This record gives sequence, C-alpha cells and structure tokens, in this order.
Amino acid sequence: MFRRASPSGSFSVRTRAAYLDRFSRETFDLAVVGGGITGAGIARDAAMRGLSVALVEKDDFGQGTSSRSSRMIHGGLRYLRHGQLRLVREALREREVLLKIAPHLAYPFPFLLPVYEGSKDSRLKLKVGLTGYDLLAGSRLLKRHTMLSRKKLLEIEPTVRREGLRGGFRYYDCLVNDARLTLATVLSAARQGAITVSYVEAIELERDDGRVAGIRFRDCLNGQTGVLRARVVVNAAGPWVDRVRAMGGAAPILRPTKGIHLVVPRSRLPLSSVVVMTAQDGRMLFAVPQGDCTYVGTTDTDYRDDPDAVRTDASDVEYLLDAANAAFEGANLEAADVISTWAGVRPLVAEEGAPAPSDVSRDYEVRMEPEGLVSIAGGKLTTYRAMAEDLVDRIVAREGKRFGWSPGPCRTGETPLVGGELEGFEQYCEATAQALETSWGLSPAISQRLLRTYGTEHVRVLGYALRDRGLLRPLASGCPVLRAEALHAAEEEMTLTLEDFMARRTELMLFDGNRSLDAAGEAARLMGKVLGWGRRERREQVRRYGKAVARMTTFVTEEEAPASEGA
Repeated sequence: MFRRASPSGSFSVRTRAAYLDRFSRETFDLAVVGGGITGAGIARDAAMRGLSVALVEKDDFGQGTSSRSSRMIHGGLRYLRHGQLRLVREALREREVLLKIAPHLAYPFPFLLPVYEGSKDSRLKLKVGLTGYDLLAGSRLLKRHTMLSRKKLLEIEPTVRREGLRGGFRYYDCLVNDARLTLATVLSAARQGAITVSYVEAIELERDDGRVAGIRFRDCLNGQTGVLRARVVVNAAGPWVDRVRAMGGAAPILRPTKGIHLVVPRSRLPLSSVVVMTAQDGRMLFAVPQGDCTYVGTTDTDYRDDPDAVRTDASDVEYLLDAANAAFEGANLEAADVISTWAGVRPLVAEEGAPAPSDVSRDYEVRMEPEGLVSIAGGKLTTYRAMAEDLVDRIVAREGKRFGWSPGPCRTGETPLVGGELEGFEQYCEATAQALETSWGLSPAISQRLLRTYGTEHVRVLGYALRDRGLLRPLASGCPVLRAEALHAAEEEMTLTLEDFMARRTELMLFDGNRSLDAAGEAARLMGKVLGWGRRERREQVRRYGKAVARMTTFVTEEEAPASEGA
C-alpha cells in the first residue's frame, strides 16, 4: 500500500479501523448519528468544548442532503415575504461567519433579480425588501444591492427574457461547495478529537434502566456489528431522523420534501450571475453558473418514500426546463441538454397550516425524548453552525450536572475550518497561484481550483508530488483534477469508494458527467494503492461509478417514481 512520509494528517481506512476499535473500549459523552452538515457541526462543537464525541454515518460523509443542496449560503430573501425576520437575521449572521471560517469554500457572488410587468412584487416592494436584507446583514464583506435599469440589466445578462422587462436588482449572497464544507467540518471535528467514521449504520438504540445509553451499529463494509456506548445519543440523521426516533418509540416529526437540480452546458445557458427565476407556480428558482456548466433548481415536492431511493423524475426535469426556457431568450433547452442531475430530501419539520411544501418553515426543532436521545430536524445549510451551538448548549444545560461535565464556551464561530486558517483569502489566492505556476508548473486554472477546494490544505495535496512529479498530471486529458488528489483523498479524507471521490471530494461527477468516466480508471488505480484494491475491485468500482453516472440522466416516469406529491 502507498505510505506517506508524514502520517500526521492521516484520515483513512486505517484511521477508521482504529476508531472502530475504540468503540468497543470507551464510553463517549456524545454519540452522533448522521455525518451530514448538521451532525458534523455538532461533533465539531462538542469536541471543541472538551466533550468526548463519536460520530457514525451510514454512507459517505455528506452523501445525503448535505451534498444535494442549491450550494448557497444565503439569508433567504423569500423568507422576508413570509415575515420570518429571525430566520433571515440568523442566516445572514451565519453567512458572515462562514465567509470568515471557510473563505476557500464560501464566496460572494452576484445575484440578478429581473422585474417584469405584472410581477407579484413591484420594484418598490423589492427595493424595500432588499434594503431590509442589507440592513439585517450589516455586512462589510458583501456589496449592497443596486437597482438596475432595463438597459443595464441586459448589459449584464443579455440572455434574460426581454418581453415585459422593466429592470431589476443586483444583490450579493454566497455560493459554496456543500460537500467540501461538510467534509471540512468533519475533518475539523476529527482534529479536535472527535471519532468520526463513515459507512457505519446505527441499527438499534441501546438502553440502560430505560434511558438511551448508546447504539448498536453495523459496519456497512464487512457486515460486522458492535455497540457504541454514550451518555447522550444525538440523532442528526437528516431525512432519516424519524427512522432513528422510531427505534426509541418516539413519534415522527418530519414532512420530507424532494428537491432536484439539473445541469446543462454553460454554452447552452451562458450566465455571469446567479439569475433569480419564477416558475409557473410562482416558486422562486435559480440558474447558477458553475465553471463550464450552469445548474438550475430547485423543485420542492412532498416525498413519502425511503430517502435512499430518491431519484430525479421526468416531470421535475420538465418543470425546471420550462422555467428556464421562459426566463431566457431562445434557450430552447431540452432533456437531451441535461448532462447531470442531483436529487435530495429536505428533513423539514411538519407543521399545521402549511398546505404547500414551499410554505413549510426552514427553521429547525430540537426534541429531547426519550431520555438520553436528542433529535434535531429542519434547518438549512447556512445555519448549521448556529444549530449545532444551540443543540450542544441544550445538552450541556440538561445533562451537564448528571455527568459532571464542565465544558468551555462555543468557539466554532471564530475558529477556522480545516483549510480556512488565514485572513485575506483573495490576496492569498492571487499570490499563491502565481507561486504554484512558477514553482510547480501548474496552470492558473488548476492553481485556483486547488486553492478553492483545499485552501491552506493544498500543500498536503502537492506533498504527494515531491517524490513523483507525475502526480501533478491530470487524471485524464482535459480533466481539471490532479492525480495527487486521488491519493490525498484516500489517505487524508477517508474516501472509501470511487464515487466518494468523484462526487464529493471533487465535482467531476456533477459537472463533468460522462467525461469523468475517462478519469475514473486512473483515480481507482491510485486510490487502490491506499485502499488495497486489486484489479478486480478497481474494475468493480469503475463499473459502479459508471452506473451512478448513468442514473443522473435516466429520469424515472411518474409510474416508476417513489411516492411524491406537488409540482
């Protein structure tokens, strides 16, 4: 197997084995079920306060909802319309925090909001709303909104529909690599002492005198079972929250909804800003430029089937294509233009009086029952850190005296995530990219991608090329990902399958579609050096990945789709 000279950053299959061994020997303060952004944030917060933490995730970190979002860090402009000022204020505050603790992953981006004759919201109403949005943010890191004339808006985005256009607004929010944000949070938790393992499923709750006192788990890689003992079990399983609650006899609390996004070549939908669109049913949608692609989303329909079975269906694709074709001149997008899709399930908290999925609040709820089990549901990507802080505060207040805890205060708001340990990231990027071009012979595009993906951790990636400069070559011709990244992912990011790497450590699966198949074989070969894959297993990993890529553009019909409602 490949061995790196310095194992200090090791977070690999070997680390995982050592962690699982500790499960049988220790009792932890917290056992967190769920390795999405919420569970990762809780593990990081609790570990930074000095609590002992173990986290289990039944798939790859962030494989569920946390890597299937709209990839935005934002206040939620539409929530102002519903008077949810507290939610908007909290989200805007957390947007500011993420710009500081993860500057390599969250970055400001212009949003364009066209206004048409007969629009539900007048320019005056939108002006008032955006002014309030800016005031609630109080940000010095993002520019404030500006009103645009029809002529100026078309200069910025000439493809937007012209008929009835009266002008519009440009405002600023943030885009983010959601999967990498989740991973950076997991890595940060691990470096603070949390035990974090993927492909380990909670299958039963353990009890002691009627109190939940741990979980029985199954290793999804080899089928072995074991017990993880903990003083408190935290259920942060996202769309699977009710499944874990049922193990403790608690009633369901979720109203899951499905959201899909589709990706088209940027040449078919050329944009320089995120453009806000309105679908036929009045729902707010976004068209987002991303490298050589543009993605469009998201849908919002009730979903009542297994979250593991969520798929993109043809009616949702048609819905998004119709919205894009109505919003842009001569787009004429068809299903054949779609190069990939992703589908996820939102773990929204059920509430009375919300007839449509889009009316359900994006706020979160914490339930502390049965005794020893704490469940958290709802919320949004932007506010994950604040949600984690609130939950850990509640657990400490309720259980601290019982277990003799004396944790410190929350420090996650001022402590950078892995890779974000610097100030002035833009200046750092510019200077470092020049150095990488001069010293390593990397192109400006590859240098920028490395810095935006790994931040300060890019030096670990390049460290693999110190002994083999061939690792600086791309995985395949025209591929933006270096061969060194495959080794780094397996050795230092607990990447256990080829799809983990292609979909969540890099973005090849989402934005390179079928072209990523050319890189799959070489990525599997390099990862296999760390993971011990023989030729047969490498072929199997490539085969499975090919099937996953095909599923992204194989849309199920209404008859084939799991139970869902809405349009």
